[in-house]
Amino acid sequence: MRTVAGSARRSEEPRRAPNLDLSLWVRLLESKNLMLGEIRRRIGDTSTLPRFDLLANLLREDGQTLAGLSRRMLVTAGNLTGLVDRAERDGVVVRRPDPADRRLSRVYLTPKGQRLAEELLPAHAKLVSELLSGLDVAERRELRRLLGKLRDSLDRPRRP
Repeated sequence: MRTVAGSARRSEEPRRAPNLDLSLWVRLLESKNLMLGEIRRRIGDTSTLPRFDLLANLLREDGQTLAGLSRRMLVTAGNLTGLVDRAERDGVVVRRPDPADRRLSRVYLTPKGQRLAEELLPAHAKLVSELLSGLDVAERRELRRLLGKLRDSLDRPRRP
């Protein structure tokens, strides 16, 4: 009987790991969605989340190409083009030809866009702190460490 029970336990083990992994995946997605939903709700009067992301990226490094912004923001070139078109129409960014390669255009913040980004960033940081306030500082550090470890493992080239 012990052998049968032991075998049954061993055969159950492989099923537990995927359930744990899927549960972790769902919790990560739920947490992300809840945080993004609250951020959208709170900054919705001032900016959209994609526009905030665009402005924050340009505040960090102004004059990026559309391809560079697309990679950094994890959006398709088509979506980014529409986002930049609307931001340009609203006077928060401007496109200029790259001086070294006129086939490329670079996106720059206007003074209006810079003011908006500088207004939104501290508000965003404060909101993120509020959203994470359910964890104490040590828990936030540990979560940051673990998520960094996960990111690094996902970023490594995979062997076929």
